[in-house]
Amino acid sequence: MGIHCLLISTNQVTVPYPVYPLGIAHLVGALQAGGHTATHVDLMAHGGLAALGEQVANASPDLVGLSLRNLDMVDSTVPDTFLAEFAAVMEVVRGGCAAPVVLGGPAFSLMPEEIRERLGAEYGIAGEGESLLPWLADRVAEGAPPPPCVLTGPPAPDPWRGVVYDRTAAAYYLRRGGMLNIQTKRGCPFGCDYCSYPHLEGHGLRLRAPEAVAEEVARVSRELGARYIFFTDAVFNDPAGHYLEVAEALVRAGNRTPWCAFFRPSNLTSEAIALMKRAGLAAMELGSDAATDETLAGLHKGFDFAEVIATNEAARKAAVPCAHFLIFGGPGEDEATLREGLRNVERLAETVVFAFAGIRILPHTAIHRRALAEGVVGRDQSLLTPAYYFSPAIDPMRLDATVRAAWANHVDRIYPCSAVQGRIDYLHAQGYVGPLWDLMHPQRVVR
Repeated sequence: MGIHCLLISTNQVTVPYPVYPLGIAHLVGALQAGGHTATHVDLMAHGGLAALGEQVANASPDLVGLSLRNLDMVDSTVPDTFLAEFAAVMEVVRGGCAAPVVLGGPAFSLMPEEIRERLGAEYGIAGEGESLLPWLADRVAEGAPPPPCVLTGPPAPDPWRGVVYDRTAAAYYLRRGGMLNIQTKRGCPFGCDYCSYPHLEGHGLRLRAPEAVAEEVARVSRELGARYIFFTDAVFNDPAGHYLEVAEALVRAGNRTPWCAFFRPSNLTSEAIALMKRAGLAAMELGSDAATDETLAGLHKGFDFAEVIATNEAARKAAVPCAHFLIFGGPGEDEATLREGLRNVERLAETVVFAFAGIRILPHTAIHRRALAEGVVGRDQSLLTPAYYFSPAIDPMRLDATVRAAWANHVDRIYPCSAVQGRIDYLHAQGYVGPLWDLMHPQRVVR
């Protein structure tokens, strides 16, 4: 006999726009397939912490799951941690029921033992939960739960076999941008110094059938009213070309729902962009990450700035809006590269640029190993408290002042990233859909 699980999405971050908690939709489907029932409570969509106590008590769950999406804003200009918010959720859960608590999500999986101990949960799942959470629910149902621990296991063989969206939560996000999220693959084959995706999802790619992706786009558009899709892959344009097969499947399905994804600005041809545009591509978010060849090499990006410019030009000619995400202050940055980088950014025509200062140091990344070697952080230092890597050749305060001054009068150059929130909230309130940064460029025509 199955048990009832209460899954709580704790995320309350809305920068640059609110994002549906797709991971929980996967877990609800996996639990239901395993013979259990599951209720999804989203703090942003279902009344926040004030309503949570009554929701927990009314649910009478046998197992409670907390999804921890972000440790913090990964932004040195907003260095707050969310641990206090997580602890507040735990306190409300403990006050509302006696069920064991299992922690999960990408933030948890970065430092699972430390976070479980800090929050006092019985269990944690490090990595993917589509197989492990139903297994834990089975053990609880049998009256033989394992001793308190962090569970780890191989990736789920088919994490897309059932994705169940909560209609109330979906309606909340659709009112704030019209977007829902879909995944076409897991894993990341690249080796960017700062990135934790290979640790979380693996270096190898696990690909979802293109026809299944197209069917999912049609389903969430038809059944839930999604007016825009964001593909949440670590990088959409994989080297094997699966992304083009997805685009072809969308074309064959006659897709009319616009979509966006996160791209690597390398090896993207005009033909590929044209195909994706026919499939519904409405905007591209580009992980350009640095603005000079030297700093790109410092991050081990595997492309140069000429490719960034070429990608931007190809998208511009196809009338596909682009946003570039950059980091100033990474390995190799100094006063000369900073000035060169700011000049290079101005070569990116008709685009929006978001910039961060410094790199949030996360475990299992090359930047953490570099920070240890350079004495930026200690070997016993907890990374739950945000720590940032800056090149020793650049002063962080001078970098901050330089970027702010250079972009002070540019509506399409965003630094710090938190500065964009008010504008996007306003546009969503007016009924516009999508990520909306594409409306910030003065040469763009409002949709």
